[in-house]
Amino acid sequence: MSIKNLSAADLNLLPVLHVLLEERNVTRAAGRLNLTQPAISRNLARLRQLFNDPLFTRTPKGLAPTPRAEVSGDP
Repeated sequence: MSIKNLSAADLNLLPVLHVLLEERNVTRAAGRLNLTQPAISRNLARLRQLFNDPLFTRTPKGLAPTPRAEVSGDP
């Protein structure tokens, strides 16, 4: 992500990314954030566009973060 993209980024998306990294499940993340599953999915789509990366892939055990998502989520 470039500085230009960061300055235009919606920082409200960061908690969504954080909870998705912890939960690895859109429905559980929605519950924790008191949002609907479609709202989390829309936010994930915006995050994917912002980072130009899928951020997560589906697995039988839930969402698996891509290397880019793991780096983005580091404190």
